Amino acid sequence: MHTFTRGVVGLALLAAAATGLAACSTDGAPPRAATTSTPTPMSDPTSSPTEVAAERSTTVDFGPAPEQATAPPCSTLLPSDLVDVIVPGATGTDLLTDAAHVNGTWSSIRVDGGTECWATNGVSPLDVVTPTEQGDPVFEGISVSVLPRAAAALDAATTAASQLQDAPLEPTCDASDAARVYCRGDVLAQNAWVSVAVTRLQDDADATPEAIEPAYRTLLERVRVAVAASPAGTQTGPDSPDASFTPCSSDRVNAVTTVTLRDPYHRTDTVPWLAQAATTRAGGEHCVFGSGSGWESVDAAWSTTPRAGWFVEQRLGAGLVDRADRVDLPGLGDGDGAWRTCDDTACSIDVVHDGTWTQYFLQRRVAPNTSEAVLRWAESSFRV
Repeated sequence: MHTFTRGVVGLALLAAAATGLAACSTDGAPPRAATTSTPTPMSDPTSSPTEVAAERSTTVDFGPAPEQATAPPCSTLLPSDLVDVIVPGATGTDLLTDAAHVNGTWSSIRVDGGTECWATNGVSPLDVVTPTEQGDPVFEGISVSVLPRAAAALDAATTAASQLQDAPLEPTCDASDAARVYCRGDVLAQNAWVSVAVTRLQDDADATPEAIEPAYRTLLERVRVAVAASPAGTQTGPDSPDASFTPCSSDRVNAVTTVTLRDPYHRTDTVPWLAQAATTRAGGEHCVFGSGSGWESVDAAWSTTPRAGWFVEQRLGAGLVDRADRVDLPGLGDGDGAWRTCDDTACSIDVVHDGTWTQYFLQRRVAPNTSEAVLRWAESSFRV
């Protein structure tokens, strides 16, 4: 097992935060007010989840599309000339509507009216295995995140980071002994918080922090200038300094796995950055669990994001959520829906309830009977 130095751990965790991976939840479900609705037929042992779902209305209220972003388009924020230098071969993608494996909280920035642009090698951050063996998926890519009306939030994060000896207050690139180069920079573009993160595999002589950093800094400055001149930079309105990680417990997911999972960010000094500010502002929560001792692999994840049901509708339309495997959870009613999707590596359950997107994601490597396990996890923790 590889051991990161503390400085590189900080970069890795912050890069993970930029992809929405660094956060957690109390027990896989947020505390919610008690419901007085009639219990669903799930309590009837003679009814299967599929039969129960078929008895309900098939019309789901996914809610409206998020407000239109005011930042420049992704083609401007991720120019191909710099992308090719920083991560050769990376191409533009919308992870939320293109990637098979996502985490629902990645929608928070867009729910808040911001923009998140990606150029990747086609591997989802959720699929990464670290340390890497031959044949394991390796994520490489660049993300650009823009959160309007976030000057106070960035100032609060910067103040918190200044208390840490090696927090990356300035744009920086560093390497880990897991053969990755990580770059991260957070800047203010008038009133908008801009974050640019890079993950690059050290697979050739040019893949070093020293070789990548000049082009990375050029990209960050281009993005800052473009956003500052756009409505995203000049937009005014509510600007809260609040940003936090949700406290986590792995008890409920561990009840369905054969491997003990834990919150890999527990008791770390990672600062809540842009992804956490967006999630907090959206009223969302997020949990990641792994079986390792540090930032290594995502074995399970849970998230809930209000006003994000629209993204589930898009994923259903793209065939990324299995429309045929509709399941039922206690408390769902007309206008709600839940779908289980499984492939060779993972299973997920996507729930839409009152326009909120709640998602359970479970890797097969920690729960061999994954289809049943992810459903039991969701049944034990979903609350309305």
